[in-house]
Amino acid sequence: MSSSVPSAEQRLFDAAMRWPNSGGTADAHQHLIDAATQALLDGLDSPGLRMLAGASTRDRSDELSGLLDTSLTELSIPQPGTMEPWQRIESGGRIYSRLPTDTIRFAVAPVHESVGGHEVRVYVNEVELTSLGAGLGMDPFDLLAPTNRLVATAQPQRVPIARCECGVYGCDATDVLLARDGDAVHWEWRGHAPLDHGVSFLAAGYDAEVARIGADRSWETAHDTTARLVLAAVDDKALARYGLRYSWAAPDRRDDRRFVVSLWLDADGPDGHAFQVFLRIGRGGRTPEEVAADVARIVRRPPERWPATYHCTAPGVEAAPTIAGASWRRERLG
Repeated sequence: MSSSVPSAEQRLFDAAMRWPNSGGTADAHQHLIDAATQALLDGLDSPGLRMLAGASTRDRSDELSGLLDTSLTELSIPQPGTMEPWQRIESGGRIYSRLPTDTIRFAVAPVHESVGGHEVRVYVNEVELTSLGAGLGMDPFDLLAPTNRLVATAQPQRVPIARCECGVYGCDATDVLLARDGDAVHWEWRGHAPLDHGVSFLAAGYDAEVARIGADRSWETAHDTTARLVLAAVDDKALARYGLRYSWAAPDRRDDRRFVVSLWLDADGPDGHAFQVFLRIGRGGRTPEEVAADVARIVRRPPERWPATYHCTAPGVEAAPTIAGASWRRERLG
């Protein structure tokens, strides 16, 4: 996974991309002036570029911005924000897209006991990158089910591919900005980058591998299969009408003959408290498909008819949420 040496035009463009977010400090001014000076040494030349290279760190930011814009125009270098992340500028100013020469492979593997569950590992050119990024691949239920988020479309989308080794996405994270561009699929890193450059794949090979991992069920336990089918059976739009959203599904740790589905209720009632809502479904001797069908049947009813328990995330609040029915009971934690 090697990257070619960027052209003088590309290096000046990169400096222009960094400039708006530099904060306008004396150091930022010096970095821009140094970039212009280096561009002259690399063989670029224009009246505006010579003026920018000769500017002072005491000059106003708007004056330096004007000289930068003039330099880019004179040199036929695109303005920041007008190129896709996977595009580059060759010597002479020609713009090209990164060639799709990389390969991609995914694998689902168990996670160490301190975290539990599984992770989706990402191999680019047979180098495992999730461990080089945030540390741990995403759980399949956050990446592959119920929707395969790795599917590439013409509209760029940001997708998480790695989380902290503790299992939490957020204290460290690796995302990719992925997009389809003709017969290529491009990945650009966001967050904790495992490489110092993006990667690109032939679309046909990428699509085949994404379809393969999306259809792979070899890693699933019976619990995983049940959770996946429950997730697919839940009608998100129907839940949203009541302010509810799916959270997780797993065997009941108090009674392994039952399966628990956890829902989240945001900002309920005049006080705006958040609640966890739990549904328990018998699973003894039943197939995952039967359990999932039972969940779907329950959530199709209005919430007041559910056999549910609840827990308010605000300390000391015992009142039930406003959507609760007479059969709802407070969840006993611990």
